Amino acid sequence: MELLDNHWQPQTHLPARPAEVSSAVDRVLIIAYRKKKKESQRRFWARFGVTQSRGSRFESGAEIPAPVSILLGLYFMKTVSDADLGRAERVMYSRDAAALLNPGQ
Repeated sequence: MELLDNHWQPQTHLPARPAEVSSAVDRVLIIAYRKKKKESQRRFWARFGVTQSRGSRFESGAEIPAPVSILLGLYFMKTVSDADLGRAERVMYSRDAAALLNPGQ
């Protein structure tokens, strides 16, 4: 678990790693964490607004988009919890959010 916690810490003292190495490490850590928690891909990736099939592609090496990567980083640093992600999802699908996103309709 320590490896997961430390992976997303700011690392200003280290030289930049190539994107391929970084995403491979991220992928391995994500898979290890998900399996340690005994979660399905569907359940794990749903909390980040990602379908099971897309999450599977991320775990197979597809590039993770910045918004999802940011959420993953915040989640693993324990800045954002499962409860926070659940609240955000409920807000996004509420009528109030729809009105904010589509003013005048």
